[in-house]
Amino acid sequence: MRGNPRYPERGKKAYACAQYEKTLSLDELLDYIVLHGSAFRKGDYGAVISTLAEAMADKMAEGYKIDLAEMGQFYPTLECEGADTMADFNPDKHIKAVNVNWKPGNDFKNLKQRAAFREDLTRRMQKDALKADRKRWEKGEEEGQA
Repeated sequence: MRGNPRYPERGKKAYACAQYEKTLSLDELLDYIVLHGSAFRKGDYGAVISTLAEAMADKMAEGYKIDLAEMGQFYPTLECEGADTMADFNPDKHIKAVNVNWKPGNDFKNLKQRAAFREDLTRRMQKDALKADRKRWEKGEEEGQA
Protein backbone atom coordinates (compact mmCIF):
# COMPACT_ATOMS: atom_id res chain seq x y z
CA MET A 1 0.00 0.00 0.00
CA ARG A 2 1.37 3.38 -0.96
CA GLY A 3 0.10 6.89 -0.78
CA ASN A 4 0.90 9.90 -2.89
CA PRO A 5 2.99 12.32 -0.77
CA ARG A 6 1.55 15.25 -2.74
CA TYR A 7 -2.03 14.21 -1.89
CA PRO A 8 -2.02 12.40 1.47
CA GLU A 9 -5.77 13.00 1.82
CA ARG A 10 -6.41 10.56 -1.03
CA GLY A 11 -5.30 7.64 1.14
CA LYS A 12 -3.22 4.66 0.15
CA LYS A 13 -3.75 2.29 -2.76
CA ALA A 14 -2.35 -1.10 -3.67
CA TYR A 15 0.24 -1.03 -6.45
CA ALA A 16 2.25 -3.73 -8.16
CA CYS A 17 6.01 -3.56 -7.77
CA ALA A 18 8.41 -5.39 -10.06
CA GLN A 19 10.76 -7.62 -8.11
CA TYR A 20 13.64 -9.44 -9.70
CA GLU A 21 14.66 -13.02 -9.15
CA LYS A 22 18.25 -12.07 -9.95
CA THR A 23 20.35 -10.17 -12.44
CA LEU A 24 21.10 -12.31 -15.48
CA SER A 25 24.70 -11.83 -16.57
CA LEU A 26 25.71 -11.60 -20.21
CA ASP A 27 27.39 -15.00 -19.84
CA GLU A 28 24.15 -16.55 -18.52
CA LEU A 29 22.10 -14.93 -21.29
CA LEU A 30 24.50 -16.28 -23.90
CA ASP A 31 24.20 -19.77 -22.37
CA TYR A 32 20.41 -19.47 -22.66
CA ILE A 33 20.64 -18.43 -26.33
CA VAL A 34 23.05 -21.24 -27.23
CA LEU A 35 21.01 -23.88 -25.38
CA HIS A 36 17.83 -22.92 -27.23
CA GLY A 37 18.81 -24.02 -30.71
CA SER A 38 21.44 -21.58 -31.91
CA ALA A 39 23.68 -22.30 -34.87
CA PHE A 40 26.37 -20.04 -33.42
CA ARG A 41 28.74 -20.45 -30.50
CA LYS A 42 28.65 -18.47 -27.29
CA GLY A 43 31.87 -16.63 -28.17
CA ASP A 44 30.40 -15.52 -31.49
CA TYR A 45 27.51 -13.79 -29.72
CA GLY A 46 29.82 -12.29 -27.11
CA ALA A 47 32.03 -10.79 -29.84
CA VAL A 48 29.02 -9.39 -31.71
CA ILE A 49 27.59 -7.79 -28.55
CA SER A 50 30.94 -6.26 -27.60
CA THR A 51 31.48 -4.86 -31.10
CA LEU A 52 27.88 -3.63 -31.29
CA ALA A 53 28.14 -1.82 -27.94
CA GLU A 54 31.37 -0.10 -28.97
CA ALA A 55 29.96 0.96 -32.34
CA MET A 56 26.72 2.21 -30.77
CA ALA A 57 28.60 4.31 -28.19
CA ASP A 58 30.80 5.82 -30.91
CA LYS A 59 27.88 6.68 -33.19
CA MET A 60 25.66 8.05 -30.39
CA ALA A 61 28.55 10.27 -29.28
CA GLU A 62 28.46 11.63 -32.84
CA GLY A 63 24.72 12.36 -32.48
CA TYR A 64 23.13 9.34 -34.16
CA LYS A 65 20.03 7.41 -33.13
CA ILE A 66 20.50 3.66 -33.48
CA ASP A 67 17.56 1.57 -34.74
CA LEU A 68 17.97 -2.11 -33.92
CA ALA A 69 14.64 -3.24 -35.38
CA GLU A 70 12.95 -5.64 -32.91
CA MET A 71 15.18 -4.45 -30.06
CA GLY A 72 14.15 -0.84 -30.57
CA GLN A 73 15.82 2.53 -30.90
CA PHE A 74 18.62 3.84 -28.72
CA TYR A 75 19.35 7.56 -28.63
CA PRO A 76 21.41 10.02 -26.61
CA THR A 77 19.89 12.68 -24.34
CA LEU A 78 21.62 15.39 -22.33
CA GLU A 79 21.51 16.14 -18.63
CA CYS A 80 22.08 19.86 -18.64
CA GLU A 81 21.91 22.99 -16.51
CA GLY A 82 20.64 26.16 -18.10
CA ALA A 83 22.69 29.30 -18.68
CA ASP A 84 21.24 32.78 -18.39
CA THR A 85 22.08 33.60 -22.01
CA MET A 86 23.33 31.78 -25.11
CA ALA A 87 26.62 33.63 -24.75
CA ASP A 88 27.01 32.30 -21.19
CA PHE A 89 26.40 28.70 -22.20
CA ASN A 90 29.51 26.54 -21.90
CA PRO A 91 29.10 22.84 -22.81
CA ASP A 92 31.90 21.77 -20.45
CA LYS A 93 30.22 23.56 -17.55
CA HIS A 94 26.51 23.16 -18.29
CA ILE A 95 26.27 19.67 -19.81
CA LYS A 96 26.48 17.28 -16.86
CA ALA A 97 26.00 13.93 -18.61
CA VAL A 98 25.06 12.20 -21.83
CA ASN A 99 22.50 9.46 -21.16
CA VAL A 100 21.09 6.75 -23.39
CA ASN A 101 17.33 6.34 -23.80
CA TRP A 102 15.61 3.34 -25.30
CA LYS A 103 12.37 3.16 -27.24
CA PRO A 104 11.35 -0.52 -27.21
CA GLY A 105 10.92 -2.40 -30.45
CA ASN A 106 8.17 -4.88 -31.27
CA ASP A 107 9.69 -7.76 -29.27
CA PHE A 108 9.38 -5.67 -26.10
CA LYS A 109 5.97 -4.07 -26.61
CA ASN A 110 3.87 -6.92 -25.22
CA LEU A 111 5.89 -7.97 -22.19
CA LYS A 112 2.73 -7.95 -20.08
CA GLN A 113 1.42 -10.94 -22.05
CA ARG A 114 4.73 -12.79 -21.60
CA ALA A 115 5.16 -12.03 -17.90
CA ALA A 116 3.86 -14.14 -15.04
CA PHE A 117 2.49 -12.17 -12.11
CA ARG A 118 2.19 -13.46 -8.57
CA GLU A 119 1.56 -12.04 -5.15
CA ASP A 120 4.69 -12.01 -3.04
CA LEU A 121 5.63 -10.50 0.23
CA THR A 122 6.49 -6.84 0.07
CA ARG A 123 10.11 -5.94 0.71
CA ARG A 124 9.16 -4.64 4.17
CA MET A 125 7.27 -7.86 4.96
CA GLN A 126 10.26 -9.90 3.79
CA LYS A 127 12.60 -7.84 5.96
CA ASP A 128 10.31 -8.19 9.00
CA ALA A 129 9.99 -11.96 8.44
CA LEU A 130 13.79 -12.32 8.23
CA LYS A 131 14.20 -10.33 11.47
CA ALA A 132 11.63 -12.54 13.21
CA ASP A 133 13.35 -15.70 11.94
CA ARG A 134 16.72 -14.38 13.13
CA LYS A 135 15.33 -13.59 16.58
CA ARG A 136 13.77 -17.07 16.84
CA TRP A 137 17.05 -18.65 15.74
CA GLU A 138 19.09 -16.57 18.20
CA LYS A 139 16.66 -17.34 21.02
CA GLY A 140 16.75 -21.06 20.19
CA GLU A 141 20.55 -20.99 20.06
CA GLU A 142 20.73 -19.29 23.48
CA GLU A 143 18.31 -21.82 24.98
CA GLY A 144 20.38 -24.68 23.55
CA GLN A 145 23.54 -23.29 25.13
CA ALA A 146 22.02 -22.77 28.59
